[in-house]
Order: sequence, then C-alpha cells, then structure tokens
Amino acid sequence: MPRPLIVLFTALSIFTNSVAFFTGGNDNGSAHNINGTTIVITLFISDVEYGWDIKAQRDAQRIDTVNEYLAMAGDYLEEQVGSYGGEAVFITDFIANDDLAYYVRINSNMENDSNYGAKEEAVWDSIDEYIDVEALKTKYQADNAVFLAVFNTEVDNPAITCTRNWYQGMESDNEIVFLYYIDYGQVNPPAVYAHEILHTFSAPDLYTTDPDFGITSRNLSGLQDKYPNDIMLTCSDLSTGEYVYDRITNEITEVTASYIGLI
Repeated sequence: MPRPLIVLFTALSIFTNSVAFFTGGNDNGSAHNINGTTIVITLFISDVEYGWDIKAQRDAQRIDTVNEYLAMAGDYLEEQVGSYGGEAVFITDFIANDDLAYYVRINSNMENDSNYGAKEEAVWDSIDEYIDVEALKTKYQADNAVFLAVFNTEVDNPAITCTRNWYQGMESDNEIVFLYYIDYGQVNPPAVYAHEILHTFSAPDLYTTDPDFGITSRNLSGLQDKYPNDIMLTCSDLSTGEYVYDRITNEITEVTASYIGLI
C-alpha cells in the first residue's frame, strides 16, 4: 500500500540479473530486527468521521476480524522468516491478551491525508499517554513493538492504508501502521496487514520508485518482472488479481528478504 515516508539505513548493494537492491533493516525505531519477538499493539481509534462502538454487533465482528487477520499475518511472517533460516515470533492476539488493545478518541479527521504529520503526532501522543510500551515489551519478552492504528471506515473512506516507520531524526521511535478497515472500497485482507508490518522492518514498496532504497525508474520494471508475487509488490492473489481473506498467497522474495536483513 502507499507509504508516504522516507527511511534511511546503512546499505550494501547487491546486483542480481542487473537488478540492484539493498540489504538493511532498521537500526533504530520500535521495530529493529525481524528475528526475535514482536508485539503488535492495536489502537482502535475513533475520530470525527468514524468511530468504534464495541457494544454494536457489526463493530464487534469487525474487531474479531482484525484480530483474525493479524493472526494470519503474524503466522505468515513467522513462516516466511523461517524459510530464510531466521526465527520470528509475532504476538498479535489482543483478545487473549487484552493489554495489547486500546480504544482511543482523537478529535480530528484522521482520514485527511493532507494532514499526515498531525495524524502521526496524534497517535504518538495517544501511545505516550495510555501505553507503557517498555512494560509490555518486558512482560512479553519482546524485542520489537509495532503499533496498528485501526479506523472503522466505510466505502466512502478517502484515505489509504499506510505506514509511518522509523527514519533517522524522527521525533518518535514508535512505528505505526495506519490501517483503514475499508479502503479502495474493499475490506483489507490479511496480506495488507503483513505488507504494512513489513514496512516497519524497512521493507519498501516494489510498485513505485524509491531512491532511498535504490529503486529507480531504470530497475523498477526488472524488479517487478523478477518478483511478481512479492508481497511488497502485490497483496492480491497472483492468479486471480483478487484479495484473499483466508490465507496469504504472496511471498517474501529474496529482494524483500534482503531489505529486512534476512539475507
């Protein structure tokens, strides 16, 4: 999904069939090395446009769906990291672990993408006010913490799911996924959850140029041709072009693996 932000990191260029990509991974921020234990802390945010009512059946079902899709994303990431010889544990279940979910009200329009800086600051302020992140990391023996800010949107939602991950000089270390329950007129599937979480570990999108990651107009088409099912290129099923809701059919290929430090 679109990711309107920058990331700086120490990189080693690798050339594979004339396609250049980089090895890296965050040195700072709340998500460092994907190997290890990561807690996903979910904030259900009500704003001036959309809100959560946990007593409403529809909203309760949506909350259960978020938990289910997060679990699929966590399992997928564990399996994919394992396929490269790594070991990752993702703790995502906020129903079994109720201190991993928070309900927050923010009195602004969090779907206004022109006000991106204010959006992230509002979530950072909420984290600082309500969540003892270090205590949670100690409790779950976690190396990393990722924050999922979830909005109860409908088909008229203009905002697109995206991630604020760490870059050098950022005012907060906390890495946030802004997850709109519906965007582009569709419910976001488990693959989108996994895609966005990978951003927090320094994985770039592969569908657009990004000079900070060495992805230029010259090598973009080569990346896309070589890695058509990479989850950082597509979250749809490669054979149908449609979202899948009961599994993740995309891959972490060697190019994304290199960006997150697996190879």
